[in-house]
Amino acid sequence: MKMKKLDKSVLKLWYLRASILALALIGVFVGVLAIAVAAGASEEEKLVVSCAAGIPIFLLLCITLIMPALRYQMYAWGYDDKRIIVKQGVIFRKRAVIPVCQIQDLHRTQGPLMMMLKLSDVTISTAGSNFDISTLTTDEADRMIDELERHLEIRVGEQKNEKI
Repeated sequence: MKMKKLDKSVLKLWYLRASILALALIGVFVGVLAIAVAAGASEEEKLVVSCAAGIPIFLLLCITLIMPALRYQMYAWGYDDKRIIVKQGVIFRKRAVIPVCQIQDLHRTQGPLMMMLKLSDVTISTAGSNFDISTLTTDEADRMIDELERHLEIRVGEQKNEKI
């Protein structure tokens, strides 16, 4: 089975999400600083507030801007008529192998940003848990669901024939 990489537009989505988070963090920092100024804090207190809020926010921003690229680089997925494999993770690596015969439901979901970039998530439900294949192109997600559905129908037909 050939493992596939995600489309480049996924990186745009992840950076867009990271930018939204970064703006929210900057808003929190500015709000804390504005409260300190409005409360009539001394220069030393303003410096302490700036450092106490600014340093963690700066570190979070650095991680937020680096992690999408690392996550994109580490993500791989593939499937055939017997199984689906998903490899992901930067700090904690995860490899999921899902037997096609155990699939109960397949779902394709999109949020507003994903619709703009023509991306979808595929959720695979088994009796034990759910697995996500993150941000495939919508065409790729539909093609995957259609192929897996065909494989499932063939497997169900084979199992019915074995019982007879």
